[in-house]
Amino acid sequence: MYILPIIFLAISSSSDAFVVGISYGINKISINFTNNLLIALISGIGTFLSMALGKLLLNIIPIEKANVIGSSVLILFGVYMLIHSLKNDCSKEKNDSKINMEGENYYHNVLNNPEIIDVNGSKNIEIKESLFLGIVLCINNIGLGIAASITGLNMYLTSLASCIFSMLFIQLGHYVGEKFLSKTLSKYSEIISACIIILLGIYETFI
Repeated sequence: MYILPIIFLAISSSSDAFVVGISYGINKISINFTNNLLIALISGIGTFLSMALGKLLLNIIPIEKANVIGSSVLILFGVYMLIHSLKNDCSKEKNDSKINMEGENYYHNVLNNPEIIDVNGSKNIEIKESLFLGIVLCINNIGLGIAASITGLNMYLTSLASCIFSMLFIQLGHYVGEKFLSKTLSKYSEIISACIIILLGIYETFI
């Protein structure tokens, strides 16, 4: 079914939301339905805008080559994510005691340590904090959205799926983190996500 690639992409693009949810659950930081919905809406909008950009690129890319290009970008993006994740696992062990609050490192530190978003230490993610977190999570969807659009995935269904799965994964991650897990398990989420993207790119090459 054509819906499966959309679901796989939404699951993969929401992996960071799952990790954030786990971290909040472990640290007993709550996030209510409204703020979770705000984060998910930003994720969905980001996916939609990036896919709209991909549609514009189709005007300058020959249609017969578009699917191959999009699939190749997905595969390369997945490989990059996989390598980046493996490198992060090595460097993280050396830098766990330091949180760099500047530039690109701040973006990665928010994903690795999302509890720093709770700037007032209230143990509750508020609207302003949700807005910022949504934007940070949205950044990861830009490259995926462009590539997915070029391969021909429906931008409306993909954006909706991204929104739904983002919301579900934060809530699920929070529950799992609070009830069952330690931080050690969350590091595998990015590796799994990268593998899904690679497989999705391979799948899109042959349909």
